[in-house]
Amino acid sequence: MLNSIIIKKYKSPTIKLTANQLLILVSLYFTLVLNQPFLSGFMGAIVKLEQYQWLFLLSVPVLLFNLIVLLLSFFSLRFVMKPTLIILTLASTLVFYGTLNYGVVFDYGMIENSVETNSSEALSYLNAEVMMFFFFVGVLPAAFIALVRINYQPLLKESLQRLKLLTVSVCAVCLIAYAFYPSYSAVARNNNYLKKYIVPSQYLSSGYKYVRDSLFYRDMTFEVLDEKPKLSAVEPGVKRVTVMVVGETARAKNFSHNGYSKATNQFTQPYDVVSFQDMTSCGTATAVSVPCMFSSLQRDNFDRRTADNQQNLVDIVALAGVDVLWVDNNGCKDVCKRVNTINIDVTQNSPFCDGEYCQDGILLKPLREKLSNLTSDSTLIVLHMMGSHGPTYFKRYPNENIIFTPECARSDIQNCSAEQLTNTYDNTIAYTDFVLSQVINSLTTLPDNIEGSMLYVSDHGESLGESGAYLHGFPYALSPIEQRDIPMLVWLPEQQTQQQCLKKIAHEQAFNHDNIFHSMLGLLNVESTSYQQALDIFSQCASPLNDPALQLTQIEETE
Repeated sequence: MLNSIIIKKYKSPTIKLTANQLLILVSLYFTLVLNQPFLSGFMGAIVKLEQYQWLFLLSVPVLLFNLIVLLLSFFSLRFVMKPTLIILTLASTLVFYGTLNYGVVFDYGMIENSVETNSSEALSYLNAEVMMFFFFVGVLPAAFIALVRINYQPLLKESLQRLKLLTVSVCAVCLIAYAFYPSYSAVARNNNYLKKYIVPSQYLSSGYKYVRDSLFYRDMTFEVLDEKPKLSAVEPGVKRVTVMVVGETARAKNFSHNGYSKATNQFTQPYDVVSFQDMTSCGTATAVSVPCMFSSLQRDNFDRRTADNQQNLVDIVALAGVDVLWVDNNGCKDVCKRVNTINIDVTQNSPFCDGEYCQDGILLKPLREKLSNLTSDSTLIVLHMMGSHGPTYFKRYPNENIIFTPECARSDIQNCSAEQLTNTYDNTIAYTDFVLSQVINSLTTLPDNIEGSMLYVSDHGESLGESGAYLHGFPYALSPIEQRDIPMLVWLPEQQTQQQCLKKIAHEQAFNHDNIFHSMLGLLNVESTSYQQALDIFSQCASPLNDPALQLTQIEETE
């Protein structure tokens, strides 16, 4: 008897709410807390207008609240409501953190990139701050929802109550639209990107589209672009090897080759490489940029599903007779799945690896092994780097390669000073430069009958706090220039005149990832029906089989 009294006395309190009350409370939380980036952006855009109505400004959170009520009402069925609201709250908290601290937008591209991110990369974002943020902003509200006891009424009565709530919300939306439609239309048209910050609608819509495209579209028939590509004849007894290095998250403005004040390219400086001054990426994330640069599709018409189901650059050159080896330290996004590939094992016992990542020095051993065993007249070796992948930039280079201090040795990079963050990022660029110098050095030591060349190009750039933006993956149209401007370096030692020609166009012309497919076909001397000379950078200068002096003269005469 006494025990039962004690149990009743200390029984945990139960929170009793109607379904409508819970919907209203959760919608308020989403509006005023989780949608703070959208509200501050949209209302900030209104305040910047020369003239605006206070009622219009105050209507923004009211409109957003009622729209969220309408959205969440779709999940208000018994046995579905609480689990769905809990999941949406937790997921929206992570999106809110990413937007608030890094400025990222969870559109289709970011959903795709997140799904294709490996566990090591995902764990690199974990730190004490994000865990505390997730607990207080996500877990505690989710626990509140879990503890709520919903007083459901009989089905008809419950349906009528929900209908009343929906009617009020619809009327509120219509009233605000009637009163301020021209104002909303003008602000929304000039700040269209802000809709991508609304949670949970943005990531739910993008997630649906990604699942639809990935799981429910019919399999596409693989398209053969060229059945019979051909390798052009080379000088008898001479072998050619081309090393293509695909960088990660390197931005052009931090390369001293491009005028940066800090010596981030001191290792390749002695090799007289050609640095392209105006080069832009196809996307702002690896999941888009890497398939795009190896595809014959151009950025304006690029589609990942189409690219995945047709021949790409390495497919065509391999079919032409080029010996292709892909050495991967970052995930090739299915580009390399039909050619010989070495995937770096992050768990191997190596000073370059920590069980989650390997620094790019690990790429040099398989490169040198391949260079010592060239069996074909033409060889393409693709090295896919980990490069400058954030936010744990400090893990991308060995301690002995630290050049710039103080560092930002943490993953919550938004809490580092601008100097610390830039120094750490610049150390990743300097280490990439060191690895590239080792690649070039290996090519210079080849026997006289083997001609070597190297092309390095990054997949996309990176934001380091400019205008409050960090990392990468922003929608292309909204992305800062730092996420699109990328470095490209070329080393062709065998013909100095060709180097001079390339330097000229590298400083005067603009290029992008659309040029890579065709330029590599030209560099490798592969004849293909998919080749477009107008997009081949090297066609403007001498190819190794043509007269360089004549080509340089022709360029000078056309200017």
